[in-house]
Amino acid sequence: DNWPAGARPVFSQGDVAVGRINRKDVAKVLCDVLTVPEACDKTFEVVGLAGYPPPVEIAPALKRLKSDVEGLSEVEVEANYAIMQQLLPGERQDAAALAMGQTYEQLDKGETGRLGERGTEDAEAAAPKPTNV
Repeated sequence: DNWPAGARPVFSQGDVAVGRINRKDVAKVLCDVLTVPEACDKTFEVVGLAGYPPPVEIAPALKRLKSDVEGLSEVEVEANYAIMQQLLPGERQDAAALAMGQTYEQLDKGETGRLGERGTEDAEAAAPKPTNV
């Protein structure tokens, strides 16, 4: 929620994106892809690159992505991963060291996230509880 709104969307494929994006930017991307033919039949992830303005339109970026039918080769997935890892927030830039519920800033400072230490997170504490109606 604290990630700045109005960041440039960065698209990737291969389920390798780890980063942040403001909810308002997610909503804008979701609305934009509804009217952009270049988004059809493509599975992708998006993160927000703070400090860079969004493009006037997202069609050129989406055009560069492969369709689901084409798929990505292992080399392409590895290349996407290598690029996306450079966009991780924080100083350590180690997504594998991050615990559930921990921010990159907390990781950099050696602080525990809201769900506990990595490997011992209390996910049930964060799960929605049934209500008596």
